[in-house]
Amino acid sequence: TIKTIISQSIDVKKSLFELLPYIVEVAQKMITVFRSKNTIYLLGNGGSAADAQHIAAELSGKFNIDRAPLSAH
Repeated sequence: TIKTIISQSIDVKKSLFELLPYIVEVAQKMITVFRSKNTIYLLGNGGSAADAQHIAAELSGKFNIDRAPLSAH
């Protein structure tokens, strides 16, 4: 049911709190890479490949902020 799907989605999001230290660590490493004028490479298979392409496009594009593109493939 819809209620079950929403509840499961909430549970998944809550479980991200356990991963927060790792998320912060990866974000800090990405900042270091970009500040060093290096490139982030993202990869995946199937749906994960689509996610990787999306993230690379978000990083290399400008969207709302006028900034230099970040090097991501």
